[in-house]
Amino acid sequence: LQWASALLPAVLADAEARRLQREATGRAVLGVPTGLGQLDSLLGGLNDGLHLLAGPPGMGKTTLALQIAAAATQDVPVVVVTFEHAPANLTLKLLCARAGVNLRDVQRGYADLAKLRAAAEAWQPVAACLAVVEGNSQLTVAQVRAQARRAMRQHNTERCLVVVDYLQLWAKVAEDLRGQFSVRERVDMLGGLLRELALGLRSPVLALASQNRSAGNYGAGKGSAALDSLKESGDLEYAADVVLFLTEAQERLATPPARAVELTVAKNRHGETGKLGLIFRPDLGLMREEAR
Repeated sequence: LQWASALLPAVLADAEARRLQREATGRAVLGVPTGLGQLDSLLGGLNDGLHLLAGPPGMGKTTLALQIAAAATQDVPVVVVTFEHAPANLTLKLLCARAGVNLRDVQRGYADLAKLRAAAEAWQPVAACLAVVEGNSQLTVAQVRAQARRAMRQHNTERCLVVVDYLQLWAKVAEDLRGQFSVRERVDMLGGLLRELALGLRSPVLALASQNRSAGNYGAGKGSAALDSLKESGDLEYAADVVLFLTEAQERLATPPARAVELTVAKNRHGETGKLGLIFRPDLGLMREEAR
């Protein structure tokens, strides 16, 4: 039991520290940076808690998550838990995005090796702060917590960023969540455990999530940023502090192979919601804010 009167000194000390930091730097105090100015303005950066990034297949969720992870390494170490890609493939995707090289060209043997080597050398500071954990049925949230704390100790920081790609797949294969629970119950349980992880680490957790077919712009769906569109979820959106949706832009066009997409902040426990226009280059693995 914590009395508010006992917490007041710490609350006031934190407010004073933030004021001094803002006066010293001349900039607002933000959470972990995302690399997207408009998104940072809406969210105040990624703060402690569970952030969900949802959307249909092929909309660029992994691309955006990796881009945010790379930007976050300027401030904190990042631990990426991947059930979708092998660690080497994930590293290659990040390197190709940095070099502006098409991943398919690399896989087919047409890579510009000079570009890749130059990008790899310039990318070393990011790579040194980004760790990858390959997901499997034996992986638990407690093990991810241990790896995150290890990364924080190694880099002497008080927080980190954990990225999960992706939540529903982990919930389906996790041995420790099986038993008598349905898939929907496991998804909700894992969401709660990831939020507990975030609060315990006093760090943001960014988890990718899929949408159901009726709302996810695939099958017969038409694309939606509705909170109840999260796949195999009963109340996952309630556990999350922030919910983001990537959807295809309805009123904007882009020259192929670029695609116009929208990033919608559908829930923000700490402030405002809203939308921002992005341009997705799937061939280069890049997501950029649309020029105003």
